[in-house]
Amino acid sequence: MKNTFDLNQQPLVVVWETTHPSTSDSAEGHALSSQLTDPEAEELIREVAELRPPIFVLAGDSLKRPGIFSFVRYAASCGLHPNMLLTADAELTRKSMAELKTSGLSRIGFTLDGPTAELHDQLSCVAGSFDCTLHGMLWANNSNLPLQVQTVVTRENWNELEAIAAVLKKFQVIVWSVSFPVPVPGDQQAAEDAPTPREFEEIFARLYAIAQDAPFKIKTVEAQHYRRFVLQEKAKARAVSIEDAANAFQDEGIPGVMPINETRGSVFITCSGEVFASNCLPVSAGNIRNQKLTEIYRNSTLFQSLRDTSLLTGKCGRCEFKEVCGGSRARSWAAAGDMFGEDACCVYLPGSKSQTKAKHADDEQQKKVSA
Repeated sequence: MKNTFDLNQQPLVVVWETTHPSTSDSAEGHALSSQLTDPEAEELIREVAELRPPIFVLAGDSLKRPGIFSFVRYAASCGLHPNMLLTADAELTRKSMAELKTSGLSRIGFTLDGPTAELHDQLSCVAGSFDCTLHGMLWANNSNLPLQVQTVVTRENWNELEAIAAVLKKFQVIVWSVSFPVPVPGDQQAAEDAPTPREFEEIFARLYAIAQDAPFKIKTVEAQHYRRFVLQEKAKARAVSIEDAANAFQDEGIPGVMPINETRGSVFITCSGEVFASNCLPVSAGNIRNQKLTEIYRNSTLFQSLRDTSLLTGKCGRCEFKEVCGGSRARSWAAAGDMFGEDACCVYLPGSKSQTKAKHADDEQQKKVSA
């Protein structure tokens, strides 16, 4: 469908990290002291409601946050549609799932990184998390809670995507969110383990093939160029130019695929109130303890700049797909410290679209000659 949102005023997604991802007792103590208080959290919810995003996600170890059910109820009472991404831990029970439903939760999400307990538990580093995740997914279905599943792509699991999809088909899943890694600057091992540009294309091809008969939508995170790949495939399937496929994309949409780069319309708020465009792009636009969220999103230099595609440089700046893709700003930042530089994980060369159109015209002319 056509995008009717004014992204200068209204984001598509707001994510609130309800708890700090602490790793030690001392870190936990610091996290609790810096975490938004209950009154501050309620004020945040009111400010999110003022922005009216279609999607409001409560992330982190939300069930460990005291009063989380009250926050869900309050968000729903403010006209929001609260979603929650949960981790598989001891707090996840059939009872907590039922209470989330009665509190007004609109959608629940889990992470599934492998089709077997062996692989998933290895990647999550939590023994038993595979079984706990499947139980949570079943409880969500039994509670009639719309279910979304996230998979983080790694070198260990990208050859298992079809098998993971087969597991998801056993449940009533509405969206499969496939997240791609953004290596932390200086982490050479993570950079070496990340997919190459050609491997991105191979993974895209597999996801696109799965999407043709999957009972759920497939979306990607930090793989904005999947939109370009889908448009190219649609053009080939319909025997039309990519321009026509792109116009159809804007008119009809593609299930699960946003019509714009999500960084242009997303907000990530940490448990201490710091505001970012993404949890993968560590550049702060401000803190809600000092500024209103509406002011930060609509008027801060960071968010205004990210919405301006004319600032893109390199091949992303020259690319015909920059309005629907625009590349990963987080990956560009991680690679070179420039959030407007080109996304080096994309194989596409600007100008290829017109070349494809010319080839399509040549093929049609050849058919006429042969006839």
